Amino acid sequence: MGIRQQTQGYEHPSIINGMNPFSTLQSRYLVLGAYLVSSVAVGLGYAYLSRYQLLPWRWEDPLSLPVLSMATWIAVVSTIAWVGHEYGLRLTYVFGQRWPKFSGLYAMVLVLSLLLFSMGSFSVVFYLVSLVSPAYAAQMLETDLTLIGSDSQYPRLYEAATLFLLVIYAPVVEELVFRGFLLQRWGTKWGLRWGLGTSSVAFGLLHFNNPLGLTLFGLVMGLLYVRSQSLWVPIGCHALNNLAVVILDRFSRLGAGEATDGVTMATIQDRWWMGIILIVISTPLIWRFVWRSWPQPSDDIPYVMNGGMN
Repeated sequence: MGIRQQTQGYEHPSIINGMNPFSTLQSRYLVLGAYLVSSVAVGLGYAYLSRYQLLPWRWEDPLSLPVLSMATWIAVVSTIAWVGHEYGLRLTYVFGQRWPKFSGLYAMVLVLSLLLFSMGSFSVVFYLVSLVSPAYAAQMLETDLTLIGSDSQYPRLYEAATLFLLVIYAPVVEELVFRGFLLQRWGTKWGLRWGLGTSSVAFGLLHFNNPLGLTLFGLVMGLLYVRSQSLWVPIGCHALNNLAVVILDRFSRLGAGEATDGVTMATIQDRWWMGIILIVISTPLIWRFVWRSWPQPSDDIPYVMNGGMN
């Protein structure tokens, strides 16, 4: 069974007034399929441009990483928007109110708690991984996107592209895909609670460097979406979180000196116990928010609520 279903005498659900298009959209075809195809297509296209020296930088240049990432997810989001439109999906119902009634101060405190928990969980998980597989732990540090572009042919352009990717592009795209689409598709299929859980785990697995911290982050972003019925709230909180990470990374590098690699494996191994402290400090507020915001079994997904559907 493909994405589009057409049989004789069959009326597509998208043209039935008041129906939820997430009841027929298939995430495994649309998101996973679009991501795999886009990754291959963008990679082949990039390789072709590099082979014939049509790129203004080298293939191995660090600038390739943010460029390839943005190009791939542009293709994925475009596919979701195009196929979703065929099914009657309205992005205005996905995004909801642009200026919802939600406390900005509370959102900032919640983001700070998530950031502390994420730092703490990364420290503890990294310490355990380093004991079992030091080589993999070293690779986790090397794949840090916030590294300065000293090895790039265009270091300033690399830094600008990475900053745009982390603070603007990633929050919009990831929230749209994981909360705006996957949460609502799986919430329609299995119930809102399962939709929150599964989309959060998928989000955490995508960020393999810190799956525990990012799974909890994804869960809180999903609850913010459900609670406010506006995708702009998790987008704003996601952007604020990433901006804080970039600022902390910059300060840590300035403190250590630009000639160093910043945080090292030895540093994290020696200070793993600080991760426990950060987790203990941040958990109460996060737990309180999750407990108070956890939906009832009969609650609808934000798309249905924003569209006034039954």
